[in-house]
Amino acid sequence: MSVLKGLLPVFILFLFMSCEQEEKKYSRKKIQPKALIQKKPKISKPSNKVKKPPRFIPPEILPVRFDPDPDPPGPFPYDPGEPPVYDPLYNPINEPIKANEDTIYDFPAILPEFPGGQQALINYLQTNLVYPEDAKELGIEGKVFVSFVIFEDGSIQQVTILRGINGNNSCEKEVLRLIKRMPNWIPGKNNFGNVSKARVKIPVVFNLD
Repeated sequence: MSVLKGLLPVFILFLFMSCEQEEKKYSRKKIQPKALIQKKPKISKPSNKVKKPPRFIPPEILPVRFDPDPDPPGPFPYDPGEPPVYDPLYNPINEPIKANEDTIYDFPAILPEFPGGQQALINYLQTNLVYPEDAKELGIEGKVFVSFVIFEDGSIQQVTILRGINGNNSCEKEVLRLIKRMPNWIPGKNNFGNVSKARVKIPVVFNLD
């Protein structure tokens, strides 16, 4: 019994030391927080490529379309069943359009015609042309362009030389004589079928052959 009493303190001391070692053992294995490893920032190398400016896309422009067959001026719109109302400034229906009496047409619908046609005109010029003596002596040849107006009665008026022969005017005088002595023409007509004044332009040839 005395031996147990002697061993009891030794046992308690041993137990205390073992507990202390065990505590140190677990304290060493205590999980410590891991150190955060920061990644090095990536250093971007300067690029040698030249940045292109953004591509400019022009806005879409829609074509302007016009009405190919617009409504003609004339009667005002009216409700169905009502009589039409006409614009007083617009030419009423079935009223003939009168051309100005002083209008001279350069290109009428129906051209004036020499009696007998084109060949009869050529024959008249060749037969009645008198070659001026001074033009013959100088050997002058060429064309004289003349203009004249055929009136409603077929008479020839407003005879004008458009272009003569350089260096001589005797040929021009002969052309004026020829045109003024022509018989009356068949007058021309405008687009409305009315007889009207019309301008005629012809060349007269001077040739020594």
